[in-house]
Amino acid sequence: MPRPPRFTYAHAVHHVTLRCNNREFLFAEPSLAAFVELLREARASFPLSLYNYCLMTNHVHLLFKVGRDDTLSKAMHWLSTSLVKRFNSQTGRIGHLWGQRFRSTIIEDDAYFFRGMAYVDLNPVRAGRVSAPADYSWSGHRALRDEDGERLDFHSLYLELGGDAASRYRAYADMVSEEMARPPVPLATKYFVGRPAFVRRMEARFGLRVGRGYLEWQPLGGGVVASGPRIGGGPSRNDEWRRKS
Repeated sequence: MPRPPRFTYAHAVHHVTLRCNNREFLFAEPSLAAFVELLREARASFPLSLYNYCLMTNHVHLLFKVGRDDTLSKAMHWLSTSLVKRFNSQTGRIGHLWGQRFRSTIIEDDAYFFRGMAYVDLNPVRAGRVSAPADYSWSGHRALRDEDGERLDFHSLYLELGGDAASRYRAYADMVSEEMARPPVPLATKYFVGRPAFVRRMEARFGLRVGRGYLEWQPLGGGVVASGPRIGGGPSRNDEWRRKS
């Protein structure tokens, strides 16, 4: 299987996923705790702003902004290899931990930032692990609620939600409830998410072939679309809609 292309640029906001080998459920509390510590170290070592994360037992979700063109690959290489070393040391395991390279999606922050945050927070809820994001220990949701700057950075859009931490969190919690009512759309195979004009700019910036069945747009509601590789060939049922958007 060919490697997915890597798109990034300085100050881009990325949603990143990383999965265990063969989708095995390998992580337990010691390895999840080690990953949380590595995220703290990554924030100190790389020019990135970590807005949210969710660590599941066979994959992880991260939402962060990169400071430079090379931050995404360097930070993710360091995170993934560092966890392998700590995981193997803890468990005595030998062999691959990760099943493939990480996947990343560029998000237009003023169009999809809060929905991207909610997507990360809702992962354990939709998996049936907990009934509410705040009940899950291995995500950034509680740090967001408590505005714990030791664990997360806070986007200016979030800080503009209210005059104090409690009002900001209430406003965000309403957005999480709204997102829970929408059908979940996995972002791992998407390249860009945002308004049509933003997605078109990204496609042009990275020289992607829009025609000939290469890309597929998926509407996500609220005037937002996701662009990613088309599965299979032939015309898409949304080609006409895409041209008009």
